Amino acid sequence: MTHDTPVALVTGGGGAIGAAFARHLAKRGYHPVLADLDLAAATSVAETVGGSAITLDVSDRDANLAAVDTILADHGRLDLICLHAGIPAGQRAAEPLNLERYRRAMAVNVDGVVFGVDAALPALSVRGGHIVVTSTLATLDPSHANPLYTLTKAAVLGFIRALANPLKTRGITANALCPGFVDTPMLDVLRPLLADQGYPLITPDDVAAAMGHVIDAGGTGDAWALIPGQPPLRYEYPPLPPSLMPDGSPAPDVRFPPPLTPAESQPVRG
Repeated sequence: MTHDTPVALVTGGGGAIGAAFARHLAKRGYHPVLADLDLAAATSVAETVGGSAITLDVSDRDANLAAVDTILADHGRLDLICLHAGIPAGQRAAEPLNLERYRRAMAVNVDGVVFGVDAALPALSVRGGHIVVTSTLATLDPSHANPLYTLTKAAVLGFIRALANPLKTRGITANALCPGFVDTPMLDVLRPLLADQGYPLITPDDVAAAMGHVIDAGGTGDAWALIPGQPPLRYEYPPLPPSLMPDGSPAPDVRFPPPLTPAESQPVRG
């Protein structure tokens, strides 16, 4: 592989959806780097697609920085990140809070995305690139089964939507996939109920194909709903009325601050 080959980082790369991302990206000409706490699982996936594997605890900021450093040292570039690593909160609605599970879910599902974006932005800014994160359909159509999991994924979606516009000047797109129930081991707790009702499941390959669709669409700051039996759907948020001054005139639009300078865009280490 030369430095002419685009490189993609996939977190949670040892799992079913991560593996599907890797297969899809390899077919698109990317060299996929599969990052996972389970290095053996990530290596197994990498060997099937001609990619690479690294160990990564996404909840550790320094580990994210080191992962990107390793990718740049080995491959010379980074063009796309699929921040997919996530865990269920294991918390049912209205039951007493399990603080340990809550903190762990926030660390993996939210910190893992924030740290991953922070670490990758300088490398992505060199040529432009893509950020794709995995949220959930429950952020668009609330599910009562696991509100804390929905909380973590809603945070990720809000982060990506707010980040997208400032990154336009760097040629970077940032979008979120919001799949419904996907046929992976994470779904095992709900699987009997869904099977009993004959509810259709999304496959990991469906999610990976949707990622390709999102990249090809060329937009940014979008939430893409993945619904069984339907093509990927860009979710349309209803417009809000404008803010008004005391005299009733439109207030200034202060949502979009000036873009960061190159020096300001570097991660602060330590």
